Amino acid sequence: MGIVKTKRALVVGCGEFGLAVADKLSSLGCAVTVVDMNAAAFNGLPASFGGETLVGDGADVSTLEACEIDRASYFVACTTRDSVNYFIARVASEVYGVEHVYARIDDGDLVAMLEDSTIEPICPHALCLGAFCRIANLPLDQRTPRAMSESRGGWTGGRSVRGFGWKRES
Repeated sequence: MGIVKTKRALVVGCGEFGLAVADKLSSLGCAVTVVDMNAAAFNGLPASFGGETLVGDGADVSTLEACEIDRASYFVACTTRDSVNYFIARVASEVYGVEHVYARIDDGDLVAMLEDSTIEPICPHALCLGAFCRIANLPLDQRTPRAMSESRGGWTGGRSVRGFGWKRES
């Protein structure tokens, strides 16, 4: 009998998006650890969530190390602060070598700074605008937010970015 390798995921920030990502990864069999500074944030996790929670500051390297970031296959930075998400995504990718790193970022300048990295930005406002335009059969034009139109070729929700089943437009 061989050794079964479970992919590990670390999700920092347990707002609505962090809750959904943590639950999805857990349901797919990943060993998930969710970090948030507010213990009450974990109340939104469903009873079926099979991962771990840790009350702590996900921008603190000692917290990330306590969550065994060096063993993570996935890292999702989804706090409410773009600058924090940018910073900890860089740490996960460049210091700890996490293979799949995602950062919830709306700031177009920060997204542009990720252009040559392996970090995939998730831009909520741009995703919503893209979905609206697709549903309403409207073109995306020069007024499209920079984070969607200029960086990384644009984003649409519900399709596949490396490892998650979301896809970047070409």
